[in-house]
Amino acid sequence: MTTPVVWRPGMDVTAGRLAAMAQAASLLVTNYGADGSGSTDAAPGIQLALNLARDLGGAQVVVPPGVYLIGQTLRIYGNTRLSLMAGAEFRRNVAATMMINGDAGQEFGGYSGHSGITVEGGLWNMRGATSGLTASAMCMSFGHCSDIVVRDLEIRDVPGFHAVELNSTNHALITNCRFRGYRDPGGRDFSEAVQIDLAKSSAVFGGFGPYDNTESKDIAITACHFGDSDTASTTAWPRGIGSHSATITKWHRRIRIANCSFENLLQFAISAYNWEDTTITGNTFVSCGSGVRIRTVILTDPEDTKDPAGNQTNASQNMRNITVSGNSFRAGGSYDNVIVAQGETSGTILNLSIVGNTIDGTTGNQSGIRLNRVSRATVSGNVVANVDNSGISTENQNNTVISGNVIWTPGDHGITMVASDNSNIIGNQIRDPGDSGIFVNGPGTDIQIKSNFVDGANRNNSSSYGIRLSTTAVVGADIVGNKCRPGGSSTKAIRGLSIAAGNSGVHRCANDMRGTWSGAGGQGIDDKSTTPDKTATDIGGEAA
Repeated sequence: MTTPVVWRPGMDVTAGRLAAMAQAASLLVTNYGADGSGSTDAAPGIQLALNLARDLGGAQVVVPPGVYLIGQTLRIYGNTRLSLMAGAEFRRNVAATMMINGDAGQEFGGYSGHSGITVEGGLWNMRGATSGLTASAMCMSFGHCSDIVVRDLEIRDVPGFHAVELNSTNHALITNCRFRGYRDPGGRDFSEAVQIDLAKSSAVFGGFGPYDNTESKDIAITACHFGDSDTASTTAWPRGIGSHSATITKWHRRIRIANCSFENLLQFAISAYNWEDTTITGNTFVSCGSGVRIRTVILTDPEDTKDPAGNQTNASQNMRNITVSGNSFRAGGSYDNVIVAQGETSGTILNLSIVGNTIDGTTGNQSGIRLNRVSRATVSGNVVANVDNSGISTENQNNTVISGNVIWTPGDHGITMVASDNSNIIGNQIRDPGDSGIFVNGPGTDIQIKSNFVDGANRNNSSSYGIRLSTTAVVGADIVGNKCRPGGSSTKAIRGLSIAAGNSGVHRCANDMRGTWSGAGGQGIDDKSTTPDKTATDIGGEAA
């Protein structure tokens, strides 16, 4: 028995492999008139091969090395594998989308459209900086489908829209791809290289309907790179992966982003807008405007706050189960905080885990980690260094645990907790913050501040403290076993521990605030709260 002749991406081209590709189930586009010289329109020949694959019920369409001018939108159909060999380039030559799964006017609802598609290999050159091709256009667009794979390819210099749109898509994998270069034709400074979206309207997805608000789910994006191409008059992408439209009662779910790299992106590298059951892990972010945004539906957006029937709800909605872990962020920019979770009064982020990340550097007064309107969050084991604002900033949240973090030379506070309930700040190490080490302000109840170490607070401010409960009251704070030291700076903090008047129900003991502080007398503790309990025994009464 002879060994079958096969070709896979990266293999050398041989006569035997080319002959095998020409068989009926493996369609070589050059056999259908596609010219790889880069001088004539190759799209009609490629489309003939794609149509034959459709008519056969599925086939592999193979593109040998060469430059293929694409002068019309390519239509790819179900059960097709489109394979560009090493050295093959699709060079866009029409002011339109490069490829979409199906025909204009088709009406496959839900996930029932053309599915089971793999696109792999080659350079997809959108030429967004070329005269006549600068208007907004998509490279690849998939809608109302399932089982989509995009792998081992590069998409370059997209104008305006997206490199890959997964709209109303169930189960997709994008892996080992490079997304390089973007051009904003005007009004598109928010575009994502990979957009995850829903079939909301023709303005959101222009390829075809129906507009039944089918969301996307079970999406994995792994080992991809997002950045710039160095082509003149292009930039890196504004955003790497994300969404920017929503419908109330719908969510994108089970999104997994792992082991990708993001470099020089202008805004959010990842924007998890109205996503649930999401993991973002093991990624690297360098010199991006912001790293990861986790966002409920924006309350002021009149389109996103409509329900599927088009009724205005004037409300956001909760989203839940998000993990951001093991990522590395370096040289963050000034667009937003490095990791930011932002809810609304009518839409809380629930069950959030930010664990084991490393953050080194921000500009433009941005914090390392920022939480607002979040509930049941864990912020643990992160290293946050050299950020321009606070290391970890939280507000309007409850049932949050901030523990075991190492925070080094933040420009403002080490950790802030404002308007929070039932939350813990435990076992953190904070060195040389510009302002206070730990800053807590009410209104709030039942805050535990335990076993933290703060050294050298007040690097940049004349009114700072190691640990500070400020002037808006907190009721029921436990402050136990913390250690604060004045540090080596010439501008010492006023006290190691300061509790302003108006706070009540404070229980504090075993805190070590030794050293010479800048406040009158140099003592380490100033507690003006109402009748604080300073014993080390159990309190609250004991049954006989």
